[in-house]
Amino acid sequence: MDRRTYRTRLWLRVAIVLAVAAWGGALLALARFPAAPLGTVLAAAGFLTFFVAYGAVYDQTTIAVGPEGVVFRGVVTRLRVRWDEIVRVDVHRGLSGTLYAVLTRRGLIRFTSVLARHRELCELLLDRGDLRRLA
Repeated sequence: MDRRTYRTRLWLRVAIVLAVAAWGGALLALARFPAAPLGTVLAAAGFLTFFVAYGAVYDQTTIAVGPEGVVFRGVVTRLRVRWDEIVRVDVHRGLSGTLYAVLTRRGLIRFTSVLARHRELCELLLDRGDLRRLA
């Protein structure tokens, strides 16, 4: 089996970078405007902080699969799971997208449809984790 890495969709990462640039530009413009209301400056700084934080989350979130198992990586977490440690994969579809809950012997991992090729990843988890027999 080839190694594959699943990352956040490219268009979403690009949109976050553009939002950071836009709010950074707005904050710089407000800083040059001497009569800018404090609430407006704080709001721009808040939006900039929000998009920088989410950019870090989306940039760091990856799921790597290989012959030996899966490596789930987030901003502060990194969890290696062998294929035989995957107990169950639940799929929850909703208006805002699809949530995948992967129950392993090491804990619960969640990912959403913001990952590119998320359906392929789910199918791979079910196949390699030998969970088709449970469905």
